[in-house]
Amino acid sequence: MNTIDSMVVRGPLAWDEPEPQPSRRWLAAVIAAMLVVGLLVASVTVQLPYYALAPGSAKQVNDLINADSPIYTPKGRVLMATVSLRRAQPIDVIEGWFDDDIEIVKEEQIVGRTPPKQYHQLNLQAMDESKRTAIVVALRRLGHDVPAHGQGSLITNVIPGRGFPAEGHLQQGDVITEVDGQPVQFVEDAVRLLHQHKPGDAVRLQVTGVDGASRIEQLVMARNDDGTAVLGIELQTFKLDYDVPFKVDIDSADIGGPSAGLAFTLGVLDELTPGELTGGKVVAATGTIGIDGAVGDVGGVPQKTAAVIDAGAKVFLVPPGEYEQARKRAGKRLQVIKVATLDEALAVLGRLGGNASALGPGSGGAPG
Repeated sequence: MNTIDSMVVRGPLAWDEPEPQPSRRWLAAVIAAMLVVGLLVASVTVQLPYYALAPGSAKQVNDLINADSPIYTPKGRVLMATVSLRRAQPIDVIEGWFDDDIEIVKEEQIVGRTPPKQYHQLNLQAMDESKRTAIVVALRRLGHDVPAHGQGSLITNVIPGRGFPAEGHLQQGDVITEVDGQPVQFVEDAVRLLHQHKPGDAVRLQVTGVDGASRIEQLVMARNDDGTAVLGIELQTFKLDYDVPFKVDIDSADIGGPSAGLAFTLGVLDELTPGELTGGKVVAATGTIGIDGAVGDVGGVPQKTAAVIDAGAKVFLVPPGEYEQARKRAGKRLQVIKVATLDEALAVLGRLGGNASALGPGSGGAPG
């Protein structure tokens, strides 16, 4: 025996090599897999304070219309364009990075301070109003007498966060029955009387609250971005009703919003008159319709344009204020034409070969 080796006392740090530990690569793989699964689950379940706007569909309105009157089913079709609107999830944000047709917007830009369920209900109400207005405008355009009745101007939204005078004084559900002592029966009455004011003018409103109590609100008109006077409210006629000569129905299912007004109006005209209003073509249209036949902006036009292209339409009628957005998205794949009124839309269809000879001479006036 070596003498030196026999004198060495081996401690815990002796020179013996430690036994090899078992490999734990499998554990790292499991952890990585769990992280991936967790991220995938979060991407489709976690909701963000944003909404995702994506192309919806372009549906035929002709098939949605029924009437207690002769129907003339055309070969051509009128399409309404929709937008897919949903609460954004992380996967939507990621998809939006790669798809220009998906737009991510802040929640308050869509619903304001309205709870989501209430916002959905208001959208369905707006659709009902849009359908009813479209039917009346079409029937009046055909020469029918359709008297209207309203009970004031309903506040559907008070615009928050911009310092407008309505905030803190008026609320959603209030009904304006007088402006400066002048009676208000329709939304057009309230708009006309308010537009007579300039920024800085005082305005006196007779208001019926959601509790049924009547009160007076005296406000000072603010200056809008375009220099006009503004209170910061959105309005529609309260308890609007019409005396129609015969029943016309439009089945909109669960689609909400007022943006199909022009398409519905054209569809009703096409169904209730002989001949081809679109010249046998597939024509898409978007835009609100006013009781005077005016076509208004809607929103989500780039997404609607994508839906119209996918549906195979060759012509898309849009409000003037959103023409550039639609034209840019359409490129050379779709002819985009701006129309400010129903009469302009009918004139466009006439130039495309449509038959408007069965339509009456007038577009119907303001409600009376």
